[in-house]
Amino acid sequence: MANARKIVTTVISVAVVGAVGVTGFMLWKKRDNIAKKGTVYVQTVSSLNTAEGLSLTGSKFSGVVEMQKTEDVKYDVNKTISEFYVEVGDEVKEGDKLFTYDVEAMQLQYEQAKIEVERMENETETNKLEIEQLEKEKKTAKQDDQVELTMRILSLQSDIAKSEYDIKTKKQANKKLKESIKNADVYSPIDGIVKSIKDPDGGSSYDPYGEEGNSSENIAVSLSKGDDLQIRASVNEQMINMVYADMPVILRSRIDNNVTWSGTVSSIETTPQPASESGMYDEMEEDSSAVTSKYSFYILPESFDGLMLGQHLIVEPDMGMVDSGVEKKGIWLYSDFVFEEDGKSYVWAANDKDKIEKREVKLGKKDDEMGDVEILKGLDKKDLIAYPDKEYEEGMKVTKDEEKATVPKKSSEDAEDEGEPEDEYLGEEDYEFDEEDFEDEDLEEDEEFADDEDFEEPADVIGEED
Repeated sequence: MANARKIVTTVISVAVVGAVGVTGFMLWKKRDNIAKKGTVYVQTVSSLNTAEGLSLTGSKFSGVVEMQKTEDVKYDVNKTISEFYVEVGDEVKEGDKLFTYDVEAMQLQYEQAKIEVERMENETETNKLEIEQLEKEKKTAKQDDQVELTMRILSLQSDIAKSEYDIKTKKQANKKLKESIKNADVYSPIDGIVKSIKDPDGGSSYDPYGEEGNSSENIAVSLSKGDDLQIRASVNEQMINMVYADMPVILRSRIDNNVTWSGTVSSIETTPQPASESGMYDEMEEDSSAVTSKYSFYILPESFDGLMLGQHLIVEPDMGMVDSGVEKKGIWLYSDFVFEEDGKSYVWAANDKDKIEKREVKLGKKDDEMGDVEILKGLDKKDLIAYPDKEYEEGMKVTKDEEKATVPKKSSEDAEDEGEPEDEYLGEEDYEFDEEDFEDEDLEEDEEFADDEDFEEPADVIGEED
């Protein structure tokens, strides 16, 4: 009987231990999952590589050298230009004659319009006389004839009203046409250089600099405001707040990374670029597939030496970086991205499963003046890395969208403000138990059953009633 009680007690003890063990494992697993919740913001190594001329902001824009902003002189599409007095490249002063309209054609049009007005006036007078005659006949006509006469009078009155309106409109047009004949010549509104003129064969404006013709068909002459050049760059709507007037910038050659010019942002447009222009800047963006509005801004360099019209450049904010004289090739990162543990160097990098991990790297030279270090092994330019933070844990998800990052964790006040529940935290007291106390309790229970003389051995077969 005592042995049977011991067997039952043992089975119960094993079941309890198993249940407690499973519960403890599940709680530990839950805590582990909670700890790994969160998303880490990562950036490409190539965008952070100081060996490739990275600015402190990491922002780069594409620019092109062009003439300073132009002034378009339009013409009346209802008129014919008879002669241009300027050619492309000519320097003009405000008030200089640019082109003239065909006066003979306008004079003929004016004379024809005058004849048309006289015809309508004569027709109107005839209709008025006819109405007077019909009114006289109506007084002596029979009842049936009066109805017919009334209908004719109403029709003539309608014709007179229409003619009088047409006469008024035609006279106003003739007045403008007469003024145009007197002012057939069109003059330059500014001092500048003739950038393009209307193609003599029709169509869009002819541009000798190889730029796209102006899409507006009624532009006769385009003038640049002086012979100075400027750089036109582009920024998307997500980064436009990073550009401001008088901001110093570095202009870097696309061919030779070491050739640079200094400049200043002169103005920023508030109207989005047309789609045809914005496409040339997509290559400077990490995700060129994203559809965002782009805005032009203009830069005046300190010197145009070595710059050519149409040359493409890389534009970077100038944060006052200086050349330390250290030759840099391969991969260089700011030292803040590297941390040490147990004498080894690591970075937080994304693995092939889009999870963050600690990755060991081998360091080379250091540039104390610039604050960056050479990475010899462990990373390539396509890898994604994160700026170190104490809250990172291996296995967290990564994102290239900074707004979607959730680590470092928000404070409880931030979570309440956004209406998001805070992550549940399980302390050790929530899932730990004292194994020694549990074992002592089992032993005491076994001894109690062993001392019980009334305890009988169980039968070989236990029925349902047992």
